Amino acid sequence: MLRKSLLCASLLLAGCDPDSKQDADSFRQGLPSKQMVEVASPGPGGQGLVAAYTQGQTAEYYFLTVAAAASINGGTLAVLNLVEEIVKYPPSSIQGEVAVWGPHTDALSPTTWKLTVTRTDDDTYSWVLAAKAKIEPDTNFKTVLSGSHTAAVDENGERRSGYGSGQFIIDWDKSNALPGNEDETGVATMEIRYARTAPGTVASVEADFKVDAGGGTLVDANYRFKQAPGMGGELDYVVKQNIDVDPSRSQLEKLSIKSRWERTGLGRSDIKLSGGDLFGEATINECWDSNFLSVYYAVSFNPAIGYGAVGACGSFNAAVYSTL
Repeated sequence: MLRKSLLCASLLLAGCDPDSKQDADSFRQGLPSKQMVEVASPGPGGQGLVAAYTQGQTAEYYFLTVAAAASINGGTLAVLNLVEEIVKYPPSSIQGEVAVWGPHTDALSPTTWKLTVTRTDDDTYSWVLAAKAKIEPDTNFKTVLSGSHTAAVDENGERRSGYGSGQFIIDWDKSNALPGNEDETGVATMEIRYARTAPGTVASVEADFKVDAGGGTLVDANYRFKQAPGMGGELDYVVKQNIDVDPSRSQLEKLSIKSRWERTGLGRSDIKLSGGDLFGEATINECWDSNFLSVYYAVSFNPAIGYGAVGACGSFNAAVYSTL
């Protein structure tokens, strides 16, 4: 419902001062674009899961890598895309260092939105997306999305369109508390940090969030991604969850995943399970070829189900586990 409400708001947010176009553009450049925070994955999505431990079938942990990337993209790209849609329209006001889009309520929406962007330095901005129930007073606006952004500049001090660095926080609890919002994300809050400062530099995205581990218990999850232009990438994902299926053992185990892949799509995942009700550490390793077919599989707790030679892992012949 957050995405739908934002989209409705974007259709009618408009100002009336054509002379402020250049100033408005500078404030628009103070917001992150979805391209700055998009997490690439090692191949196309849309394929179904397959059984594990099957040589020559699509690698299970390739799918896990793609799913982890999608979990970040799904929550951030849709929201930022809609923020971009909002600021395609002229701001309602520009006063000094502050530009405001809204407040606006779509004709059939129970929610009112307001986007405020503040210049804090030559190329640095803070921004807040706030919302309230339509019937509530303006004093009841609550921040559902906020962040800061520094626009990247070239050697001449000119801004690089589509490049920059910053951070933002999505408060899903406040968003879901708005009237008509029934999304259940399983995530309470998500903090995103990103950097994509020039065409030839490494792009990075970091995400820290709270997820529901069951029974209303919130646990930390951490995500890291980086990729050089024209190269492969790497991804770390760490979360605590009750992996042990025995109902008499309820402690949370630590699941850490590190995936790396080449530009061709060939890649490797190294997984480690530890803590909780486990008596020690357990590791799982899988490599896939450029067609995403599993070519190597090894598990520390049952070597009998492994297959393939580590030489099939290409440049990833050694295991590397996440240090998060």
